[in-house]
Amino acid sequence: MQYRVSLQGVDIAQYNFEVGEILDLNGKRAIVVQGHAKAVGLAQMLGGNVDDHFTSWLDIQTGRSLRFQVDEFASHAQDIEHTVIDLAGRKGDMVPATFHLNDKPPVPEPQKTSLAETWDFNAFLVAMRAWEGNPGTTVPIEVFRSRNLWHVDVKIHGRERLVTELGELPALRIDAHLYKLDRAGQKDTGSDEREFSLWISDDDGRVPLQINAKTDYGDVKMQIVDYQPGAGERLRK
Repeated sequence: MQYRVSLQGVDIAQYNFEVGEILDLNGKRAIVVQGHAKAVGLAQMLGGNVDDHFTSWLDIQTGRSLRFQVDEFASHAQDIEHTVIDLAGRKGDMVPATFHLNDKPPVPEPQKTSLAETWDFNAFLVAMRAWEGNPGTTVPIEVFRSRNLWHVDVKIHGRERLVTELGELPALRIDAHLYKLDRAGQKDTGSDEREFSLWISDDDGRVPLQINAKTDYGDVKMQIVDYQPGAGERLRK
C-alpha cells in the first residue's frame, strides 16, 4: 500500500506499508510488516530529513507484535534515532525498550503500561483492518509510535463513502482520541491531546484508505494512491 502524505494541503511525504515474509523470531513464527516514510516535493527541496522505517514482527498465531523497531531522523537534525521495543519480553506491566542515537550504545528505556495488551503502530493498523462492531463501539488501547507510548480511545464512527485516487469506495470510519504517556505509564501533562480519523475499506480487502490527523504542525492527511493485494486469504468472506 502506498500513500501520499500532505500537510495543510501540501504534499510532503510518501508512505509505503508492506507485508513481508514469515520467519522465525526467537522460536516463534512471525510475519514482518514495515512502514517507510520518505520526504517528497517541497519538503525534500527544503532539506526535510524524512527517511524513516517502522518495522514490526507480528506473531502469526495471535496478530500481536513481538518486536517493534524504529529507525528515523531526529526532528530538525541529522541524527538518526534507533528504538527497539521488545513486546514479547514484557513482564507484568513493564515492556523492555532501548534507545540510541547514531552508533552510540543502546540505553534502556523500560515502559510501564496499564492495559493487558500493548500494540505498536503497524500492529494497530493490522488490527483495525479486522475490527467489526456497531457505531459507537469504543475500545481503549495503548500503542507505541516510535519510542513513545500513547493511550488511544478508538471508536467506530460508522459507514461512509470515501473518494480516493482508487475511486469512490465504501469505508468504515474509526475516530480516535489520544494522549502521550510518560515512562511511568502516566499521562504526559506536557503533551497536547490529539485526534485522528481512519477510514478502512468496507469490503473483503479491508484496506486502510485514509488517515486525517491533527498534529503540532497542522492538519495532516495520509491517503492511499496505490494498492497491490497479496495472495493470502481475504479478511472478510
